[in-house]
Amino acid sequence: MIIKVCGMREMENIKGLLKEPSPDWMGLIFYPASPRYVKNANLPPTFYADLDVEKVGVFVNEDLHSIQRIVKDYGLDKVQLHGDEPPDLSRMLKETLGIEVIKVFRIGKEWMWEKAEPYVEHIDWLLFDTATPQFGGSGHRFDWGVIHTYPFAKPFLLSGGIGEEHKEAVLELARKLPKMKGIDINSKFEQAPGLKELEKVKSFIEYIRSSAKSEA
Repeated sequence: MIIKVCGMREMENIKGLLKEPSPDWMGLIFYPASPRYVKNANLPPTFYADLDVEKVGVFVNEDLHSIQRIVKDYGLDKVQLHGDEPPDLSRMLKETLGIEVIKVFRIGKEWMWEKAEPYVEHIDWLLFDTATPQFGGSGHRFDWGVIHTYPFAKPFLLSGGIGEEHKEAVLELARKLPKMKGIDINSKFEQAPGLKELEKVKSFIEYIRSSAKSEA
């Protein structure tokens, strides 16, 4: 199972995170309204570009040229679109950068799979998060029962308020849903926005990985 730790920003916190056991992917948020906005750390893009981890840039309603520039400056491996972007943006990113695209779908009280259909052919991953006015990082879960009817062939990741207390539920869901290939953790593992409690993260990652390995 892929484990993505999102909302990273601070130098020493990142260095600690990338020691064993490190996540598979690390998310960097390029949304200025977010309390986890990468550029608030005032670190040079080269610091992030040189990190030995799959880097996912998270964007909210950003234009194509800005995303292209940031991908190159920060050495990003994947782009995560977390806003209300049109399907064409995913297509253009793949065509111009040859990069993997993750499209986030925010699940609220009412959800229809038809909302995702126009995107599926233009993306590599779907990611399901809780619908909030802040575009994520709320610490709240949505009703996971919704994704039991997942209809697409593309793999997806689960996000939205996942904490230590959900580790068994996450594993059980992955057993039932073969297309669920990973999870995205963030605010439930923080002592402050953009600053992770590393021992909690490491403990969680070790448990998920060891459980998955024992079932293989």
